[in-house]
Amino acid sequence: MNDLLRFEIREGGTKNERYFNGSIQRYHFTDALTFYSFDFKAKDHFSMHLKSKSPVISIGINLSPKTDLVLNRNTIDLNIASFSSVMLLNHDLERLSIQCTPQSSYDFLILKIQPDYLNLEQLSFFNDLKNDNVGMNMSQLIGMPNLELCEMARKLKYLDKTSCDNKFIAQGYCHILIGLKMKELLNTSNKLAFLQPFEIQQLKLVSEAIIKNPEIEYSIKALCQRTGLSVSKLQSGFKEMHDCTVTKFIRNQRLEKALDLLKNTNMNVTEIVYSVGLTSRSYFCRIFKKRFKCSPKFYQQKRKQSLLMV
Repeated sequence: MNDLLRFEIREGGTKNERYFNGSIQRYHFTDALTFYSFDFKAKDHFSMHLKSKSPVISIGINLSPKTDLVLNRNTIDLNIASFSSVMLLNHDLERLSIQCTPQSSYDFLILKIQPDYLNLEQLSFFNDLKNDNVGMNMSQLIGMPNLELCEMARKLKYLDKTSCDNKFIAQGYCHILIGLKMKELLNTSNKLAFLQPFEIQQLKLVSEAIIKNPEIEYSIKALCQRTGLSVSKLQSGFKEMHDCTVTKFIRNQRLEKALDLLKNTNMNVTEIVYSVGLTSRSYFCRIFKKRFKCSPKFYQQKRKQSLLMV
């Protein structure tokens, strides 16, 4: 096993073709909040080490559909399955190691949070975990597959974190990830225990297809055939990942595309209705107003007025 003891993970992107094809990203948002993203294929057996100079809380999220993430904490191996996560409450000078095997593809995130980043209520929660006062063992700290948490992790991963405004957004995503993991630990029942990693990956892929092309006429039957999932698994997976039914998710994506067209094109409302896969202007106006609290025509007029004033 090769140890990358002198391997420096620099701010922004880092590559090392001796050990892997791909990249590692690190963003130091504040003195108390650091984000790492690992997306690579290993060439050989090796390990990477993240050492803490002071007490730190670490959250690891495995986004890979095929490869388990193996973390070593003080000689104890922790296996984090696909789409699962772990929260570790470290002590001073503990070393967290990432074990990699050749020809395996890795896709995971790690957040490191200093305790002084938290308020008293949050500190109390983590102290209870550390002292085992809530009766949780390590398997419960790892948890089962969690699509909602993984979906937020992907948003953080793919966000351009170089601009000042997006750095604020990225910090917000980090806060949501911490909250989702806390929520998972407080509610130990998991709705996705019956889904296999392949099925979870199919939910991710079909969600991405709908986001890319919301105007297509989707049916539950066709989506079930496409994913190989039953109706109940498809609906339960969307509820867990997006907190809504399949039908509502498709409708929301059509509204997001309509909003983009209103912002960035000269298309009229009727043209936009057909462009997002709908046929009734009155229905479109009703659901648009319910979602955005104004009619599409009013939004378009106000935006044009604002542009003229610039």
